[in-house]
Amino acid sequence: MTRAIVLYHSLHGNTGKVAMSLAKGIEEAGAEVDCLSIDEVDFGRVSEYDFIAIGGPTHMIRMSKPMKEFLEKLQSVDLRGKKGFAFDTRIQSRMNKKSWGGLENSAARRIEGKMKKMKMEIVRHRKSAIVNGREGPLEEGTEKMFRRIGSEIAEVIA
Repeated sequence: MTRAIVLYHSLHGNTGKVAMSLAKGIEEAGAEVDCLSIDEVDFGRVSEYDFIAIGGPTHMIRMSKPMKEFLEKLQSVDLRGKKGFAFDTRIQSRMNKKSWGGLENSAARRIEGKMKKMKMEIVRHRKSAIVNGREGPLEEGTEKMFRRIGSEIAEVIA
């Protein structure tokens, strides 16, 4: 059975909800899945998983400091050839749609870049979840969408 882990950092609970939805979709499609905050990660066990999803909030077009520090530590783990997916939460604004390039400047973009540097195989292009306002809630339908993405990913990694 394929083993998957969804790792996330969440400030206001929105990224956690997205992570749980993603994990639920993966599990419903038949994979064994764990979903953990980056604060709970045992770095010695991450390489035991076949698939690793990583997500966090976008802060000022970057990933959060805890996520950046987590990814720096994760680089010490051999994840070559592991399958991966990056996601984030972000506020929709005119600035990130126009002058900042929207998805091109997001935590997910940076997370995906770090995954590629670790020689992971990206199985699905990064995805952002939109948060209404600074603290949420998530845009309607987001959890359902990430559950579906989880199911689609499970088929690819099986």
